[in-house]
Amino acid sequence: TPLSAAFIGPHAEPKNVEVPAALGALVALGSSLPAQASYNWVGPLTGSEICNTKPIVWLIYPLCDPVFLVSPIYLFPITLIVFGSLITVLNL
Repeated sequence: TPLSAAFIGPHAEPKNVEVPAALGALVALGSSLPAQASYNWVGPLTGSEICNTKPIVWLIYPLCDPVFLVSPIYLFPITLIVFGSLITVLNL
Protein backbone atom coordinates (compact mmCIF):
# COMPACT_ATOMS: atom_id res chain seq x y z
CA THR A 1 0.00 0.00 0.00
CA PRO A 2 1.20 3.56 -0.54
CA LEU A 3 0.97 4.39 3.16
CA SER A 4 3.39 1.61 4.21
CA ALA A 5 5.87 2.70 1.55
CA ALA A 6 6.05 6.13 3.19
CA PHE A 7 7.29 4.69 6.49
CA ILE A 8 9.48 1.80 5.35
CA GLY A 9 12.59 2.62 3.41
CA PRO A 10 14.02 0.57 0.59
CA HIS A 11 16.00 -2.50 1.51
CA ALA A 12 19.75 -1.99 1.45
CA GLU A 13 21.94 -4.44 -0.35
CA PRO A 14 24.02 -6.51 2.08
CA LYS A 15 27.68 -5.54 1.98
CA ASN A 16 30.61 -7.88 2.25
CA VAL A 17 31.81 -7.07 5.80
CA GLU A 18 33.83 -10.22 6.43
CA VAL A 19 36.87 -9.08 4.44
CA PRO A 20 37.43 -5.74 6.27
CA ALA A 21 36.86 -7.44 9.64
CA ALA A 22 39.35 -10.18 8.85
CA LEU A 23 41.85 -7.62 7.58
CA GLY A 24 41.55 -5.60 10.79
CA ALA A 25 42.10 -8.70 12.92
CA LEU A 26 45.10 -9.67 10.80
CA VAL A 27 46.67 -6.23 11.24
CA ALA A 28 46.13 -6.36 15.01
CA LEU A 29 47.70 -9.81 15.27
CA GLY A 30 50.49 -8.96 12.86
CA SER A 31 51.54 -5.91 14.82
CA SER A 32 52.43 -8.06 17.82
CA LEU A 33 54.69 -10.41 15.86
CA PRO A 34 57.71 -8.07 15.65
CA ALA A 35 57.52 -7.52 19.40
CA GLN A 36 57.75 -11.25 20.05
CA ALA A 37 60.15 -12.15 17.26
CA SER A 38 63.28 -10.22 18.09
CA TYR A 39 63.77 -8.86 21.52
CA ASN A 40 66.45 -9.49 24.06
CA TRP A 41 65.25 -7.28 26.86
CA VAL A 42 65.24 -8.33 30.44
CA GLY A 43 62.84 -7.03 33.00
CA PRO A 44 63.76 -6.03 36.52
CA LEU A 45 62.54 -9.39 37.86
CA THR A 46 63.72 -11.65 35.02
CA GLY A 47 65.12 -14.90 36.38
CA SER A 48 63.95 -14.36 39.95
CA GLU A 49 61.99 -16.92 41.93
CA ILE A 50 58.85 -14.77 42.01
CA CYS A 51 58.58 -15.08 38.21
CA ASN A 52 58.04 -18.84 38.63
CA THR A 53 55.32 -18.61 41.30
CA LYS A 54 52.10 -18.96 39.32
CA PRO A 55 49.43 -16.97 41.15
CA ILE A 56 51.72 -14.00 41.71
CA VAL A 57 53.37 -13.98 38.28
CA TRP A 58 50.03 -13.38 36.55
CA LEU A 59 49.89 -9.98 38.24
CA ILE A 60 53.52 -8.95 37.72
CA TYR A 61 54.34 -10.61 34.39
CA PRO A 62 55.39 -7.37 32.63
CA LEU A 63 58.15 -7.01 35.22
CA CYS A 64 59.38 -10.51 34.40
CA ASP A 65 59.05 -10.34 30.59
CA PRO A 66 58.95 -6.85 28.98
CA VAL A 67 57.34 -8.10 25.74
CA PHE A 68 54.03 -7.47 27.47
CA LEU A 69 54.75 -3.73 27.44
CA VAL A 70 55.46 -3.41 23.70
CA SER A 71 52.93 -5.80 22.19
CA PRO A 72 49.51 -4.17 21.65
CA ILE A 73 47.64 -7.39 22.34
CA TYR A 74 49.26 -7.85 25.74
CA LEU A 75 49.32 -4.14 26.56
CA PHE A 76 45.52 -3.74 26.39
CA PRO A 77 44.76 -5.34 29.78
CA ILE A 78 47.49 -3.27 31.40
CA THR A 79 46.14 -0.10 29.79
CA LEU A 80 42.58 -1.02 30.79
CA ILE A 81 43.59 -1.48 34.42
CA VAL A 82 45.56 1.78 34.52
CA PHE A 83 42.88 3.92 32.88
CA GLY A 84 40.07 2.15 34.77
CA SER A 85 41.69 2.79 38.12
CA LEU A 86 42.57 6.38 37.14
CA ILE A 87 38.97 7.14 36.14
CA THR A 88 37.67 5.47 39.29
CA VAL A 89 39.95 7.58 41.48
CA LEU A 90 38.96 10.76 39.63
CA ASN A 91 35.27 9.99 40.08
CA LEU A 92 35.56 9.58 43.83
